Amino acid sequence: MSARRLRLAVTSSLDNVALVGTAVRGVLRSEWGEQQGAARASVLVELAVCEAVTNAIIHSYRRRPGQPVEVDLEVRPDRLRIHVQDQGAGFGRFPDPLPGIPDIRDLDDLPADGWGLRIIGAVMDEVRYRRRGGSKRLTLILRRGAGGCPTTVAKAAALP
Repeated sequence: MSARRLRLAVTSSLDNVALVGTAVRGVLRSEWGEQQGAARASVLVELAVCEAVTNAIIHSYRRRPGQPVEVDLEVRPDRLRIHVQDQGAGFGRFPDPLPGIPDIRDLDDLPADGWGLRIIGAVMDEVRYRRRGGSKRLTLILRRGAGGCPTTVAKAAALP
């Protein structure tokens, strides 16, 4: 199977986040099928991509409407790669490693922000950030195991 690709260009409106999410989920369900684990994995990847697009709109563009956000999704037999690109301010310093999901025993101790990167890091196998000129690109990579199953299927199967 050769690579299959979806490219989306939207403007920096939070109304467009759901549009991107719906498109991503549709492509992944078409590629991975509707079995319970694959369907859950599709939803988790959709969430990660929506968080990345939301970060571009809120943090990079500071909610300034009408700015370009591009999403490029590529499905290959061995991996899924998604680029989310914008022309905004971007990160001052990208966290490496990404922050993890904290222990949720005491809700009062939970951080108020930074959840987008935590979620993205928990769902995806690899996350990269690059600045080039005025362009900022967040790359999300999910490897696929035996039989083409995304590695997130194992994470999704553990969900209640």
